[in-house]
Amino acid sequence: MIDSPLVLSKMTEEQVEVLQHVDAACRELRPIEDRYYLERNVNREVAPIFSKHNAIGFLIPTEFGGLGMDVPLYVRAMERVGQEGTSPRTFFSCHISIGASVISYWGDSNQQRRYLTAAAKGERIFGFGLTEPDAGSNPASMQTEFEKTTGGYLLNGGKKWIGNAAEGGTLVTFARDSSSGKISAFLIDADTPGYRAELIRHKLGLPTAGTCEVTYANCEIPRENLLGDEGQGMKIAYSALMSGRLGVAAGSIGIIADCLQESLAYSRSREQFGKPIGRHQLVQRHLGRMAVKLESTRALVYAAAERKAEYDADRKNQKLREVADILIAQAKYFAVNAAQEAAHDAVQVFGANGFLLTNRPARHYADARACQIYEGTNEILEQKIAVSYLGKEFEAFN
Repeated sequence: MIDSPLVLSKMTEEQVEVLQHVDAACRELRPIEDRYYLERNVNREVAPIFSKHNAIGFLIPTEFGGLGMDVPLYVRAMERVGQEGTSPRTFFSCHISIGASVISYWGDSNQQRRYLTAAAKGERIFGFGLTEPDAGSNPASMQTEFEKTTGGYLLNGGKKWIGNAAEGGTLVTFARDSSSGKISAFLIDADTPGYRAELIRHKLGLPTAGTCEVTYANCEIPRENLLGDEGQGMKIAYSALMSGRLGVAAGSIGIIADCLQESLAYSRSREQFGKPIGRHQLVQRHLGRMAVKLESTRALVYAAAERKAEYDADRKNQKLREVADILIAQAKYFAVNAAQEAAHDAVQVFGANGFLLTNRPARHYADARACQIYEGTNEILEQKIAVSYLGKEFEAFN
């Protein structure tokens, strides 16, 4: 590994040990993920492998059996997972960043006990049901609705591009009150009658991620599965997106690191014009650019993680939230584009062999493209960042 997070300074022995468990799980996962990727099948062995190594309950509090990681340590764990591919990192973003962590903060004690304890063992997998076929960058335009019933709520509608929905676990999902129009959040279990998840196939990348289109047909949700208060849905969703974007940014560091590592090894062994290609200046240019992207991305993402940790410790501080939110947006924007560029350079170093999916740069190249879309497209983040400097009166969608 390139400057492995396992040897970073200012880490306790306990933190290093946790990351060693993550590393061991990643090493076991790699040949399995490679096989499923080439077969273009969903890899359902991520949770069992990481559970075996006690490395699945990252941000889940220790009182529920989780690892109780802080945000900076979680970022370093996602960096390591990202080296194995964007699909495994996507699994954890859905399960932890926008799943378990949302319930940790917004759930009541009964919901936390019921769901987080099982999630920390990998026995229940979380997803996040916000995006719809006609509501992507503008989630407030969602059409999924609920009606109040005597015992709870009746949901109808559908979601699209929902990670982990193929795992048969629980979705943090969002719907609009058919009467008031206000959006609320719910916990919906996959065994609920009327719930249906259909795998999305023929994707450009992420073939091993269980991405689904989900439909709700008269799904009865008990009152105790309302997450937060009625009408708090968008507040919950936007708080989750902060964590989600940070997870994507961290995984992008892993993409860059793996592209650089693979390219270095190939540059030392591949010969053209009578010498290793690593001795050719233009190849060295690709390697140098990847190295700079790796360290600059790390610096920005780690800084964003520190600000997010400060906000998590003082959730009522609106100023801390604004600082963390914008820095996370910048980190996500910078990281995903740096990852795409690093994958491009790695493919170029490999030449024709870089076009083969049997080589890792080709897979990173396809998968990194998705990171520029989900959890905030490049364009949405550019506007968000610009408005943070211009002022809210310049918001494009007001």
